[in-house]
Amino acid sequence: MRTFLSPKWLLSHLFVVFMVALMTSLGFWQLSRLAERKDNNELIRAAAAAPAAPVEDLLADVAAGDPPLDHHSVVVSGSYRADLSFLVANRTFDSQPGSWLATPIELDNGELVVVARGWVPRLWVAGSDPRPIDTPVGPVEVTGRIFASVGGGRIGTGTDDFPEVNRIDLEVVAEAIGAPVAARWVQLGEQTPAQTDLPVPVPPPVLDDGPHLSYAFQWFFFSVGTVVAYVLILRRRASQPDA
Repeated sequence: MRTFLSPKWLLSHLFVVFMVALMTSLGFWQLSRLAERKDNNELIRAAAAAPAAPVEDLLADVAAGDPPLDHHSVVVSGSYRADLSFLVANRTFDSQPGSWLATPIELDNGELVVVARGWVPRLWVAGSDPRPIDTPVGPVEVTGRIFASVGGGRIGTGTDDFPEVNRIDLEVVAEAIGAPVAARWVQLGEQTPAQTDLPVPVPPPVLDDGPHLSYAFQWFFFSVGTVVAYVLILRRRASQPDA
């Protein structure tokens, strides 16, 4: 019979124990990610289900230290400042590369609220897509979802017509367009007067559980499979005569 207490085998045992512990911890980590996703989905559902509020009211709540949750329904009324339009780079739609086109709306009090109007294809940004984008002149009303500023923004290369940022970091946006903007931005859902072909409004996120549960099962299966396979290896080696 072989002994499995030699230094070589002890290292083998420790390696298997380490791998099983690692895979098991990864399984529980995926379960914690699943719980976080479910909690976040509930927050999004609650915010989206709230009655749509004028953006002025929600901005007043921000100033008072009681900011709305991201995805809260909002109504923005004013006039587009087409001269301050900009692009948010590297955004996909139906797996197609492109950008978001954003244009601030000037409220009656003169404040500028950034509105991400929707997705445009990369060919349009490059000037190879002839489809026009109609920016209404005069009063416009947008309903959509309100969001806080995203950190880590930077100014991109842009085009001759539009400055570009990599994300809607409102401080960076203000620098890129050369004008101060409100402390929240809006993702357009619908617009009156209606938009034409472009830009394509960005739909709300899909509120499912994602792949976390299946990933957790996979890691647990791998850990159990490793233990079973190692026990079988040890049994086979134990039945072999010593060399």
